[in-house]
Amino acid sequence: MDEDALFKLLKRQTKATLLELLQLTYHEANTQQRRYIFGGLMKATKKPSKNLAQDIVKESEQFYKDSLAGVYYASFNINSKNFSYIPEETEEWFEKIGDLLKSSTQLTKQKEHTSAVESFKILYELIAKMEYGEEIIFADEYGSWMISGNEQEFLDAYILSLSEVKTPEEYTEIVIPLIKRDSYSSFCNKVYSLALKYSNKDQKKSLMDAIKEQNIKIKSIK
Repeated sequence: MDEDALFKLLKRQTKATLLELLQLTYHEANTQQRRYIFGGLMKATKKPSKNLAQDIVKESEQFYKDSLAGVYYASFNINSKNFSYIPEETEEWFEKIGDLLKSSTQLTKQKEHTSAVESFKILYELIAKMEYGEEIIFADEYGSWMISGNEQEFLDAYILSLSEVKTPEEYTEIVIPLIKRDSYSSFCNKVYSLALKYSNKDQKKSLMDAIKEQNIKIKSIK
């Protein structure tokens, strides 16, 4: 296709036609191509739009169901030539969960803490299943480092919302697995620090009691 001729033609099109072509481009592209084409524009968006709380929760619930149903699981015979290949479905799963974590973080910023917790809880249960090797996605090597976005920012929002709506016992029950998970990654997300930062007096006592009773490894705060 002649590039010059194409772009001369595009310059004469209406905005509606151009948007239709962009939408077609989006749907025809794979995840990496979408990120390359549209990623800069998304990052340049300073002010995120307000998310409707129940829409995000429902989307997270549906994503959870689809993931367990194998929608994103695309296996293939791994050999020495293709071991580094990442299926499009796997790329899409990491992109999707990253987007939902960002949306949940926005709910925290909107002070919609109950809905934020609902959504985060669903997503982190799904992440745990992925990390424990359930057949949700497929690749020779994968992990949470492939989730798009800043996980420490996501956890910061999650723990803040938890502290706002959960009893000390409920808070502890959810935060303890997050601290344990962080310990497996050399405390890279500083979950223990975040938990102490946001917990109230009763939540903190409950958390510290559980850490002591379960002899959980933590990283001291300097």
